[in-house]
Amino acid sequence: MKLSQRFSARSLSTNGAEDEKGRLFFDPVNGFTDLSEVQIVGVSVDTIRQLFYGIPDEGLIDKLEAHLKNHEDLIYLGAPGGIRWHFTKMGKVARYRYKLQNNDEGIVILFGSFYEKLDAPGQHLKIELSPHFISQRSKLKIWQRLHGDYGLSRCFLHDPIPRGCAVHLAADYQGFTFDSDAISRLSTYSRTIRTFDAISEIDLSDFSEAVASYGGHSTEKNYLIGRASSFQVCMYDKTKEMVKRDKQDYYQREWMAYSLGFYDLAKKVRRLELRFHHSVIREFGHGMEKSLESWIDIADLLTDIWRYGLTRTRFSLSTSRQSVIHPFWQLLMQDVEFYMPADGVRICRKKKESVDPIAKNISLLIGNMITLCARSGMDTKQVMGQLKRLTFYPQIVSYYISRGLSESDLRENVEKGLALRRIIGKAA
Repeated sequence: MKLSQRFSARSLSTNGAEDEKGRLFFDPVNGFTDLSEVQIVGVSVDTIRQLFYGIPDEGLIDKLEAHLKNHEDLIYLGAPGGIRWHFTKMGKVARYRYKLQNNDEGIVILFGSFYEKLDAPGQHLKIELSPHFISQRSKLKIWQRLHGDYGLSRCFLHDPIPRGCAVHLAADYQGFTFDSDAISRLSTYSRTIRTFDAISEIDLSDFSEAVASYGGHSTEKNYLIGRASSFQVCMYDKTKEMVKRDKQDYYQREWMAYSLGFYDLAKKVRRLELRFHHSVIREFGHGMEKSLESWIDIADLLTDIWRYGLTRTRFSLSTSRQSVIHPFWQLLMQDVEFYMPADGVRICRKKKESVDPIAKNISLLIGNMITLCARSGMDTKQVMGQLKRLTFYPQIVSYYISRGLSESDLRENVEKGLALRRIIGKAA
């Protein structure tokens, strides 16, 4: 990965030394690129999704079911914080039974896994925090709200254990426009490219194609690269998105504060957002030989994680494999920080290796069963039923738990395996 040298007008006019914060980028092939008009107007943790493992509180389950019976959609939990929640019953597609939401607080809670019994331990709790909740609190205050002595996790579960954390990291900027051929100079490990033109509205939170772009022929493209279940890069017009969501006041206030008044109301703001699934964060932990299952585990590593993301999907000056990283990409890589400066930690993904000699046999067994069941036209529920009939099913579950996973992860693998076999023809 080749980078440009950085200079400022001041450094060039004095001793010609490099300036690590300079906006004049130089490489021998392309010469100088001036990014002095680019303003980074916002750097933020856009989303935190924290998962917890444990046994649901039976008293709370009874209370929720009573509210359902009485058709009440507002619930007061009393603690922590003593706030009211909008409460709904969820379907199986959501993977959780109950949803509690308070947009004023900026918290969404999914509770009670459909794939586990409510009186048994499992991954029963997912808490999602919004940008305005995160921006108002320090990293420690966020964790106290999630898992402190009076945290949300302890309100829902007995002896909750953090079991995975997903984060979305964002940088908002003005003064730079991607060329129409930018996708050809974007290096990515995603293998599929799909183009969507003239789409007036798209929900970026749920879209999961490998590589996609949307926008009319006369407008700057918006890109979505990667899968929601892994690592995803989003580049889009934040100004339009905030208007559609009626969040102008919030974002304009945040941008003005971050940029110390340099945010220009007359110019559009675009965003580069990196989304890391909790399984990817977990693999970072395996590579570092440490646990990265909670928000507090990863908060100080976010700048290093951001830089890792920009090396895995990167924008170059040309289509040549030996090309220099585009100066704009380099600017975002080197100047954007989350809470802490980069520590130089080596971030790499590493799958957890099982030392159990039976692990390979279990993987083969599950894979072959999925193939056979797919050929028979079975759905996920039926395949899980077949697995549970096996006398050694508890060993399969124990194997998953030893890898930091749960029975719900097994079900997800079965669901994904069935879909893949039908798509690529092994079920034919």
